[in-house]
Amino acid sequence: MPKAVAKSKSVAGPGQKFLLRAPEILIFSACYGMVQELRTLDHTFEAGQTDEAAFVDRVNALLVELSCTAEATHRFDLVMPVTGCGQFSSSFWKWFNWWNDYRNTLTPAQIDQIERFGRARKFAVMGHRPGGDWLTYRHTPAFELEIT
Repeated sequence: MPKAVAKSKSVAGPGQKFLLRAPEILIFSACYGMVQELRTLDHTFEAGQTDEAAFVDRVNALLVELSCTAEATHRFDLVMPVTGCGQFSSSFWKWFNWWNDYRNTLTPAQIDQIERFGRARKFAVMGHRPGGDWLTYRHTPAFELEIT
């Protein structure tokens, strides 16, 4: 992925109430959606379907939004999930990969049902968590950007 400069600027992202109260699965889902969008942006840029200025602007906005959302993982005992704007700690990536691998075992219908439970704050959402411990999980980033 080409170099992108992460700038702190106000971006419409998940609301503060969402970040303070959402179940862990919904925080992961928000992060997952942004990671997927970053991957898509990279593919369209590499294919020449997006110009560099538009690419960098959108990547910067997404990195700021992802950074704010990742900070909310403090609630789930992640220490320093964000080390700088657009820079994520190995603990964040362990947590993210733990959830992502679990998500990959689910059908789309199961994902929808779990997210409905989360939005409705139903206790049943707690029964849908990855097994094991994210602390021992791999810390491979889901995407790579060279931030300058």
